[in-house]
Amino acid sequence: MSGFRSNPLQGFTNDLRFAIRGLKNAPGYAATMILTLAVGLGAVTTMLAIVDSVLLRPIALPHAEELVTLSVKSTQRDDTNSLSYQQVDTLRRHASSFSAVGSYTMLPRPIVTADGSRTALLSEVNAGFFSMLGIHAQLGRLITSADEKSPVAVVNAAFWRERLHSDPKAVGATIHISGQPRTVIGVMPDGVHFPEGVDASIVFMPLHLEGRQDDLFNDTARVLARMKPGVTLQQARTEAQSVLDHSGDKSNSTYQNIVLQSYSKEVTQDLRGSLFALLGGVAVLLLIACANAANLQIARVSARISEMSVRSALGASFGRLLRQIITESLVVSFLGAALGATVAWTLVAIIRLAYGQRYARFDELTVHLVPLSVCVLLAVLAAVLASIAPMGRIRRQVSIAASTHRATRSSRLPLALVALQVALTCVLLVISGLFLRTFNALQNVHLGFDPDHITSMVLIPSNPGINPEVSRQTLTTLLEKLNALPGVQFATMQSSIPFSNFNITLNGTTDVQGRAFQPTDAAFYSLVSTNFVQASGMHLLRGRTFVAQDESASAMTALVNQAFVQRYLSNREPIGATIGLHRSPTDRDEDMPLKGSLTVIGVVENELQGGDLGAPFQPLVYINYRQLAPGTPFVQVFNMAQEFAIRSTLVQSALDSDLRRVIHQAAPDMSEMLLQPMEKSIEQSLNERRLALQLVTGFGAVALLLAAIGIYGVLAFSVIQRRKEIGIRMALGSSRVGAVHLIAYQAGQMILAGFLVGAAAAWPAGRAIQSFLFGVQPIDPVALTVSAAILVVVCAIAAAAPAWRAAQVNPVEALRAE
Repeated sequence: MSGFRSNPLQGFTNDLRFAIRGLKNAPGYAATMILTLAVGLGAVTTMLAIVDSVLLRPIALPHAEELVTLSVKSTQRDDTNSLSYQQVDTLRRHASSFSAVGSYTMLPRPIVTADGSRTALLSEVNAGFFSMLGIHAQLGRLITSADEKSPVAVVNAAFWRERLHSDPKAVGATIHISGQPRTVIGVMPDGVHFPEGVDASIVFMPLHLEGRQDDLFNDTARVLARMKPGVTLQQARTEAQSVLDHSGDKSNSTYQNIVLQSYSKEVTQDLRGSLFALLGGVAVLLLIACANAANLQIARVSARISEMSVRSALGASFGRLLRQIITESLVVSFLGAALGATVAWTLVAIIRLAYGQRYARFDELTVHLVPLSVCVLLAVLAAVLASIAPMGRIRRQVSIAASTHRATRSSRLPLALVALQVALTCVLLVISGLFLRTFNALQNVHLGFDPDHITSMVLIPSNPGINPEVSRQTLTTLLEKLNALPGVQFATMQSSIPFSNFNITLNGTTDVQGRAFQPTDAAFYSLVSTNFVQASGMHLLRGRTFVAQDESASAMTALVNQAFVQRYLSNREPIGATIGLHRSPTDRDEDMPLKGSLTVIGVVENELQGGDLGAPFQPLVYINYRQLAPGTPFVQVFNMAQEFAIRSTLVQSALDSDLRRVIHQAAPDMSEMLLQPMEKSIEQSLNERRLALQLVTGFGAVALLLAAIGIYGVLAFSVIQRRKEIGIRMALGSSRVGAVHLIAYQAGQMILAGFLVGAAAAWPAGRAIQSFLFGVQPIDPVALTVSAAILVVVCAIAAAAPAWRAAQVNPVEALRAE
């Protein structure tokens, strides 16, 4: 018999059998514990998968930590620029901190394949660029130094799927770029995105650093370098700056200060704040799940103290009882963890399917074993430790009565843990409310124009080197035909259509006659057609708009927005003011994108530019494109793309068909880059904020569910522990309503304590995410009030079942059981 008892495997088998039997005798506890762990771990692991894939592993390249980006900062203003070809070549030859220096450009271009012409991104890369990244071709080969002057191209996996139809014989196919044939020599591997965060179709061509290409201002390139092992960012930046300072190169004279940062940081810089906030939410949710698991275990073991004391008195050793409790905890914890992992994998698959094509790297989401294992271990550890804590009373061999008394008194710990869960849930609910209020504020922001029934259209010329006068004549003809379409009220051109996917604006230092120039005086300049104010639906506040007579006038005119007036013309009459681009003594004629001065003829309301609804209004100058000479550099830049806004009462499908027909007739060499309702573009601009709102709201919902489970578990345990007390109260004349009030009062204490702590913690939490808020303060009374109401309602529902159970206590049976 002693040999039998010393068999560890047999002992474990017995413990496991008793644990399963014990769980069968307490199905409510087992189900609640498993549900708690499944919900908590499933949600936490899903969120960690997003953070891990998007933030912690944003670059699927070998030794990505060695990759850095380089740019140059202006010596006069707080803006950065790409490096000139000469600067790139100088660094490549003389900067010893880098094992390789790569350069690339990125512009949209019409790419002609066998199925026609469509716009894709064209990237020109220098020789050795792909070898620096450590990328190998999926099909064929990638660009090398032997291809520098060859008409070849490499396509990414997206282009191969969408435009070459995943043809395994695509290598050797001919595509046409800017009217020139190019032979496809390779396909990049699937799952490798470059640049990171860009999931569009991309074609790569060789870049010649020693010569200009076919675009204006194309003598600069983005730079990506690989640092040698052991070199720090500061060392690399210091050496690169020294190399440029001693090179004597003045090709980019105003941009000479090197800016160097990790490529990983650059890729995630727009998401880092959001994802770190998300990581904080993960920690809070994990804490709630662990607290809930611990609470349930404490309740379970405390409820069995009488049983354990009796078994101890009958000869069961403390180690035997402890082993059984731990085994039971492990069984239920691992069952919950297994279900939680299944929930996580399911949720990740759903998110990958729903958001994989809308957000960068979401198509690569996966549940990694390490974060899942850490979450499981933390939850299991919390459950096991919580189950061990009450066992000290058994060791002291207290009497059943004393045990009962101390168990009741020890309920303060579960109450405190539930109050903590309520507090954390309150914080998450308030944060969700702030995000929701921000989202609503952005949806109702004043745009400065009327997007209703406006269709945005962006066209790219097949030949970017087209004569500017021919391009302008094509534009004029196209506008005339668009305005003549039945059902079209207005068709206008603007070089910076709000919320389009390609904007051309000039941010230039600006002179205002009669005002002393400051280096920070700058404004954005946009080219428009004569009727753009009427077409956009913006309000003219002072003066007049452009008229047909302005197109042939010798003196150039301009419209300015309110922000321009407030900054530069607040103390004078704006109509008639003379403005223009500031010219420094070192500027040459060819350096000036816009020559001559402009006379302000009108003031329009602020128009939101770009694609960020929360962006502040900037000083903006509108110029009639018909007034500019064909050789003006700004006109040449404008030829890179032409943007239109069409206001129409037609059904969208009919309008799209008419627009494409007119383009084919009047501008057959133009390729469509964007054609969709402006309201849809505005809606798409909210995608990232919508994702943040959905994730935070998901956190709040899961936390609320866990808090409800915690309140239910503690109150159900309390009813069991106070069964004799409730029976005595009823025997002495107390009503069932009194029993309900007893439990409701206990629930109210936990909710009130938790809410007060949560409300206090919500203020610093709101301050921490202040940069993500718009139109709402970090501590918002509405969000706090709604959160309190939701907490009260959900917690009341959770407390209803235990309160009803307390009301059903039969005093005779309760006293007989005791």
